[in-house]
Amino acid sequence: MKQELKYIDLSWAVVAMCESDSFTIDQLVHDDSVEQAVERYIIGYMAFWQIAFIEKERLVPCDDETLRAAARSKIDRYIVEHPPVECLPRFYIVLLQQSFAPLELDGMTRVYQL
Repeated sequence: MKQELKYIDLSWAVVAMCESDSFTIDQLVHDDSVEQAVERYIIGYMAFWQIAFIEKERLVPCDDETLRAAARSKIDRYIVEHPPVECLPRFYIVLLQQSFAPLELDGMTRVYQL
């Protein structure tokens, strides 16, 4: 089974999605853009599992491309260290400079796997 990692940049986070032949980002997107669908899914998932209750209006946008590139590298390293056994519907997320989340010294959260 072929699996691929697709990155989605939200204004407040970097999300990577593990895609396979049987599960693609297109299955989440209906009338919205990819970013809107992923953002709605991530916020809903975190609220449903009581990970965090996020009000979209309170999210702080981050336009730092260097930080985004570092977040993608952080996700890549995490996947190398914790390879998925099987490519299931899976998201990896790194929050960027959000005051409600515990940040590491680099201004990002650790990698969360959803």
